[in-house]
Amino acid sequence: MAGLPEDRGDLDWDWCSSVLFEDHDVLMLFDSSLDGIEDSGNDVNQAMGMTNLAAAAWFVPFDPEQGREAGRGFRHP
Repeated sequence: MAGLPEDRGDLDWDWCSSVLFEDHDVLMLFDSSLDGIEDSGNDVNQAMGMTNLAAAAWFVPFDPEQGREAGRGFRHP
């Protein structure tokens, strides 16, 4: 983009991905060889220290302390 200084991280897509997403564990749900990984009792799930991947937990914040105020709305005044 014109006018912005170059940065050594401009093309570091791994960094970008790690900053924009808490983690990518959820992608394992689409790998049929890992069927059952969403179960917290699954050996792979436990070995990796994964978060709860069950569908009921998908919208539970990773870190509620970082969440936005409930009454804030979605647009700035």
